Amino acid sequence: MRISRRQALQLAAGVIASASSTWAAPTGPTPAPTTNEFDLDRLMMTVASLDRRESARREYVASAVITLFGVQVFSKGGVGNGNIRIEEIGPQQGGTVAIEFAAGSRPEGAKGLNRLGYIHEAILEDQPGQAAECAYLAFMTASDEKNVEQARKALEAADNMQRYNAAQGFGRPGAFQSRIDRLAFSSKYSFRDLPALIPMARTEMAAHAADPLDHQRDQETSHRATFLYMVRRALLTPGKTSTSHLFFNSKRYQLDTEKEFDAATGAHFVQKKIVDSSSNVVRLSAWLTNEQTGHRTPFHVWYEKGQENQPPLRFDYQARSFLKLAFEALPKQPNTGSMASASLR
Repeated sequence: MRISRRQALQLAAGVIASASSTWAAPTGPTPAPTTNEFDLDRLMMTVASLDRRESARREYVASAVITLFGVQVFSKGGVGNGNIRIEEIGPQQGGTVAIEFAAGSRPEGAKGLNRLGYIHEAILEDQPGQAAECAYLAFMTASDEKNVEQARKALEAADNMQRYNAAQGFGRPGAFQSRIDRLAFSSKYSFRDLPALIPMARTEMAAHAADPLDHQRDQETSHRATFLYMVRRALLTPGKTSTSHLFFNSKRYQLDTEKEFDAATGAHFVQKKIVDSSSNVVRLSAWLTNEQTGHRTPFHVWYEKGQENQPPLRFDYQARSFLKLAFEALPKQPNTGSMASASLR
């Protein structure tokens, strides 16, 4: 099968939102929820009145590499954008950590095709690095293509409605629960419309509140938490290696990480005016293993030593067998803002 340059770019954009499983308008902290329809809201409302709020925000541009039989056939920068926002609320001992990630393609660079994804996590810690309760809410455009041929056919199938997979979950030591919902909205919505899509998705998900949740039991001593939170904990862990456990949509995972300095990539960041010194750039190599199937997914995260609590400088992973995505921070910028009001420029 032959694949054109235009098709390659479309394929890259078509699955870019898979990074969210992912980096403006008004600035300031994310508004506290006014209802507790979801466990995420309940955790956020418990700390809504607390004064201590430390936030960090970073914007990213996405690039894509497409391979066939392991050989690179196409690469393209600027195929999408993303945002990460981290907020620490309440006391340093027993506070709440909230993390938001959104990513989406650029429809104007992909012949109108658009994909997007959004996830919001909240973790109530009983001590630093240990979750007493955690919850997440997420949705992303459905993209089920497993290979280039399936992706090509998906591009050719125009539809006025766009399907979304939505998920919510809650966990505490020894138990966690989750549910997946199927949503559909007009295909006119893109990543620019995320501020409107978030309440729309929440409304549709709340309409399924009576549907049964998938309940899972775990060892009472287990301190599983959510994915973004556990990656952040790995960055904050002083040691060179770490092993932790997490859950997502009723599945259990093990996260193994290893750190090493990466001056070569650091020099690239200096050239791009993302950091001032190449000597402090660290690469975190990570492997996410499904504990039931044994399937292992590798990914990488780059950060600056001494800035582990900030959103990373870059991250990449194999989104599909034929596609690798990388999100790289834009040059230094103000470190505040609301993820829910993020937009492409």
